Amino acid sequence: LEEVRFIARRLRPEALDHLGLRSALAALTNSFRDAAGVEIERRIDPALPTLDAEAELVVYRVAQEALTNVVRHAGCAEARLSLSAGRGVVELEIVDSGRGFAPDRVPEGAGIRGMRERALLIAAKLEVVSAPGAGTTVRLRCPATAFAQDRPATSS
Repeated sequence: LEEVRFIARRLRPEALDHLGLRSALAALTNSFRDAAGVEIERRIDPALPTLDAEAELVVYRVAQEALTNVVRHAGCAEARLSLSAGRGVVELEIVDSGRGFAPDRVPEGAGIRGMRERALLIAAKLEVVSAPGAGTTVRLRCPATAFAQDRPATSS
């Protein structure tokens, strides 16, 4: 776990530090649209509490991996990314209407395992819901312990 923390800190995208989480996610979804032709609807709660740096990185990397999986495996032209707050959690959700898969029949790949390991870093819960022909939903729930205590919210 400590090794994963070290690697995660070392691989922090500059966009998070310079633009903030909201803008970094916007740039990420735009890059997937431009590179892969997948239109990604973004819904980001304007009242989102500020997350600490480690939680921001986890949210960003889980979004990145989930969108990579949409491009590689879903076979669809659009997806939705939402980031919202409520009831003491911040929730990231990536939904596609692609081909889906049967989680009980398909072994968990490195991408999903990596998302689960990242979630553990901040005591978040990761849920992957899918069924053949019914698309996939990746949901990350970050607890209030991941909220920054001293930083003002960024307006990006």
